[in-house]
Amino acid sequence: MAKTSLIINATVITAAADRGLCGIYINEEGRVADIFKMEDYDASRYPKDSELLDASGNLVCSGLIDTHIHGIGGFSTDQAEVSSILGMSERLASFGVTSFIPTLYAGSPDKMEKEIKAVVSAMGKEKGARILGVNLEGPFLSPKKCGAQDSRSLTLPDVDVAKRLFDAAQGKALAMTMAPELEGSSDVAALAAQYGVVLLMGHTSATYEQALMGIKMGFGHVTHMFNAMTSFFHKAPGVAGAAMMDDRLKCEIIADGVHVHKDVVKHVIKTKPKDNVVLITDSLGPASLGPGRYVANGEDVVLGEEGAFVDANDHSKLCGSALTLNKAVSNVVSWGVDLPQAVKMATENPAKIYGLKELGNISKGCLADIVIFDSAFNAKDVYIGGKKIR
Repeated sequence: MAKTSLIINATVITAAADRGLCGIYINEEGRVADIFKMEDYDASRYPKDSELLDASGNLVCSGLIDTHIHGIGGFSTDQAEVSSILGMSERLASFGVTSFIPTLYAGSPDKMEKEIKAVVSAMGKEKGARILGVNLEGPFLSPKKCGAQDSRSLTLPDVDVAKRLFDAAQGKALAMTMAPELEGSSDVAALAAQYGVVLLMGHTSATYEQALMGIKMGFGHVTHMFNAMTSFFHKAPGVAGAAMMDDRLKCEIIADGVHVHKDVVKHVIKTKPKDNVVLITDSLGPASLGPGRYVANGEDVVLGEEGAFVDANDHSKLCGSALTLNKAVSNVVSWGVDLPQAVKMATENPAKIYGLKELGNISKGCLADIVIFDSAFNAKDVYIGGKKIR
C-alpha cells in the first residue's frame, strides 16, 4: 500500500481544460480519490499523516505516456537486456514520462524474440516509468521506405513469424508497424486482431488506395506520420494523405521541428479529430546524453545542429530523434497549440488507443500517475501509482 498524499495549490491541466488551482488526494491504493478546488480545501477531510506537497501553482497533469521509443540515456531495446529496459524506465521518469512502450527495430526473429523477452522480463521490476508492453516496428516493412531500419532484416509478412513474436510477448504485444501493401499483410493483420495488437501503417510505399484498403484490413493508426511513407501529392495523396484526410486513422507525430516542419505539425493537430493525434519521441539510445559520437541501432551517429541524430559521416542523413516527450509537449505549445490539447496528445490519446483505462487522465479512480511541471515543462515531482519517485 502507498502512503496517502495530498497535492495542493496545483494548476491542474486535464485533457479537457485548465481546471485552475486545485488539490488532489491520493489514497493508500495509489489512486486519485479526490480532486477539489483550493477554495474548498478542508485538511480535516483527509488523513493527518498524508504526505503534503505544495505545488506552488505549478502545472500538474497526468503522467506522460511514450508509446514509440527505442531508447534514452544510453539504454536501448536493441541491447536486449533487462537492465537496459529498466534503465530506460528510470531515465524516462526524470522527464515526466510515467508509462512507455519499449519499441523494437526490425530484426531477425531470433533477435526480436530475445529483445521481446527482455522487455517482458523487466515488467514489474521498474523503479521509474511503468513498462506497458512491446511495440514491434517491423519486421514486415517496405525496403523502399526502410529509413533508419536495417533493410537486411525486412521480410514479407509471415503469419508464423508474427505468431512467434506475439507468443514470445505473452500477451504484452501492444503494437506492430507493418506496410499494408506487402503480400501477406492481410493474414498478419487478421492474426494481430486475434491477439489484440494495434496495427500501424509505417515504413510503407503504399498508394493512397492501398492505404484505404489497409484500413479495411484493420490498420487504425499511422507510425511517425510523414516519415518513411509515401508523401502527399495532389494527384497521389499516399499514406500521408490518407492519414490527414481519413478520420478512421489515428497518427503518431514527432514534434521536434526536424522530422516534420512545425507548421505541418500544427496543421495536423488543427485538422484531425482531437483524439486522433499522439505525440511520440521515437528517440534513440543516446537521447538526453548531449553532444557526442554514439552508436544507435548499429550506426555511428552524432547530435546534429537541429537537435536530431544524424549519420556521423554524412550529416545530411537523418538517423533518429533525440526528443523527450515533455519537450514535444512544450514545443507544440510554443507553436500555438493550447496546453490542454498538447497534454491530451501525450496522455489521454495514447491511453485510449492502447486500452489503458486507468491511465492518461486525472480523475477519481484512476491510477495516480501524476507529474508536477514547471513553466518550462520540466518535471519537478513525479508520482507513479501514488508513490513519489522523484
